[in-house]
Amino acid sequence: MERVAVIANQKNYASRLADNLRCYFAGYAEIVSYSMQEVEAMSVIPETYIVISAFTIFQAVRRKTKEDVKLLIADLTLDMERMELLARLPKDTRALLVNIDYRSCMEVITLIYSAGFQSLDLIPYFPGLKYDPAVKVAITPEEGSLVPPGINTVVDIGQRVLNTSFIMELADVLGVESPFGGKEAQEARKRVFAQKIGMEKVLGEKENLTEQVEGLLKMVRQGFLITDVSGRICLCNDKARQLLNSRTDVLVGFNIAEILPEFIPESGRAVGDSAENRAGELVTVNGVPLIATASPIMSGETSKGHVIMLESFAETENRQHKMRKKITGSGHRAVYHFCDILGGSSQIQETREIAMRMAKSDSSVVLYGESGTGKELFAQSIHNHSDRRDYLFVAVNCSAFPENLLESELYGYEEGAFSGARKGGKIGLFELAHKGTLFLDEIGEMPLSAQAKLLRAIEERKILRVGGMDMIDVDVRIIAATNRDLARMVKEKQFRSDLYYRLNILPIHIPSLRERREDIFPLFETFRKNLGAEFALSDEARRRLIAHTWEGNIRELKNTVEYIASLGADEIREEDLPFADDRETADRWTAGEDVSGAAGGPEEESDGGMSLGFPGEAEYRQIRPLLLGGRKERLYRFLLEELCAAYERREHMGRSRLSVRAREEDLFITEQEIKNGLHYLNTCGLVESGRGRGGSVITSRGRDALRILRFRDRQSF
Repeated sequence: MERVAVIANQKNYASRLADNLRCYFAGYAEIVSYSMQEVEAMSVIPETYIVISAFTIFQAVRRKTKEDVKLLIADLTLDMERMELLARLPKDTRALLVNIDYRSCMEVITLIYSAGFQSLDLIPYFPGLKYDPAVKVAITPEEGSLVPPGINTVVDIGQRVLNTSFIMELADVLGVESPFGGKEAQEARKRVFAQKIGMEKVLGEKENLTEQVEGLLKMVRQGFLITDVSGRICLCNDKARQLLNSRTDVLVGFNIAEILPEFIPESGRAVGDSAENRAGELVTVNGVPLIATASPIMSGETSKGHVIMLESFAETENRQHKMRKKITGSGHRAVYHFCDILGGSSQIQETREIAMRMAKSDSSVVLYGESGTGKELFAQSIHNHSDRRDYLFVAVNCSAFPENLLESELYGYEEGAFSGARKGGKIGLFELAHKGTLFLDEIGEMPLSAQAKLLRAIEERKILRVGGMDMIDVDVRIIAATNRDLARMVKEKQFRSDLYYRLNILPIHIPSLRERREDIFPLFETFRKNLGAEFALSDEARRRLIAHTWEGNIRELKNTVEYIASLGADEIREEDLPFADDRETADRWTAGEDVSGAAGGPEEESDGGMSLGFPGEAEYRQIRPLLLGGRKERLYRFLLEELCAAYERREHMGRSRLSVRAREEDLFITEQEIKNGLHYLNTCGLVESGRGRGGSVITSRGRDALRILRFRDRQSF
């Protein structure tokens, strides 16, 4: 004979339910009862079949059950004999339905209305709830002690009994063919109000419609629960069970308040009591955040129940991440890994190992290094080695935007925020980098006014779009890079100290090529093989490569290999290298000084000489001050092109005109940058700038330099 355990909070209630079951299964199973106090003292509940009546009991019992246990929910209904007491009440009687909590009140109210007593105006009441003192009648299922003072008539309808549907379910589990065959069972069955269950109770439709709804819910990726007006779950799909970490047979029949207690406001009014939508509320189940949305099932103006949709917060975040990737296209990706950082020197190996360890942290990183050392390569590698690698790597050059545009790029803007703002607004780089990494290159060039807002965004993890009203939560890791001494800039009041200490948590110094000269030839060979070039280096050329200062670091080395490969020679001699013949001249050219007449050739070459072949060493020295890479190289090239065009028109060109041309070309160049760029080109002898409004004009040397640059472009130098 099988053993069935009935578990309730109180022993007397468990015993009453056990007696109810014995009416049907006395000859088929041994029925025992336990209180929760007795269960807590057990190590394991020995019974294979367990009947429970509340989700809170289920949570406690589940930890003490055997692996093959069968848990069933006690589906309770009203005692028909006690229900006859309600028939004696006058129609339209207003009465308090008194029970221990709101959920229990609504369950009993639903049963009473389903039994045909719709003429009664039932008002839920439980301890602590205010009520209308004009109401003088109370109805309660043996909870008379909770009836408030001032009530003249109390109708006790008795404790609820087990529904016939549950008896059939248990009989099926136990293999009992006819639980209603005995005389005692037939008498017990007569006292049971047979309540409609499942979706039919909510939809009032036929069984085939229920099956269609169940089939549809299996196909969707969200979790769905359907409840009746009291909040009792009538139907759920597998996704809901997965999100709620529930066994497949223990959700239907429970009240939503037991499953999602956070869905009950402080007033005690449950989701089932409202015909309003509740959209996008964050709830936590077993420590896992979920997004819950409830919509009423309406019949005319009456709510018949609710459809509750559950979504995983983490899955929602992942979908948003995929949408951001679609918005940005193929950009904002980190393509480099630590294996792409070449070199076997102790300096670069140590730096690589430090960066790999720091990648596992979530703290801010500052990469210090000269131009051309590979700071972005390190930044991308750190991102790809971190826990954020599945999200976007968003890079922004802090010196590439004027101050007024940098803010809108970083934080985005709302529609109509300023003249020319895009319709619908624009998402900022901080939002794009949510859950990923934001790389702030050339952070030392960021204006002081922009640094304050950046600090606030990093500390508060919230941003405000330009023209916006609502703060937006962002979760990004910051990696910054600079070729400047930020600590010195702080002392000189050129960089905010609070931002410096907020960023400089994990500093990494990337060694220059001069500090790792043993890597020069391995890197040289790698670049040569990538180009598919075949040539040999003379001993003098090798010594000269080692002795070179490499102010441009890896970038300069790569450019040098490209230049040598373009010569098409089988052997490269020292004089073939694109360096000045003596160190002093090379250093002077690097500084942008005029070295006319220095070793290496005349100051100017004829146009005919320029068109005969690839520029030689002297010509390369002439354009070398312009090969700085990045924003500065683009600035100088723009100025030379515009001044050359003006020269052909026999015009001088001032800063204002150049600023207008920059805007026409969609270049973000300020007038101050134009002024600084003209000053630099003037010191190199490429431009002559007049005083006042005289404007600037390109020199013959500047025109030759521009022709060499154009030739370099054509040859993919």
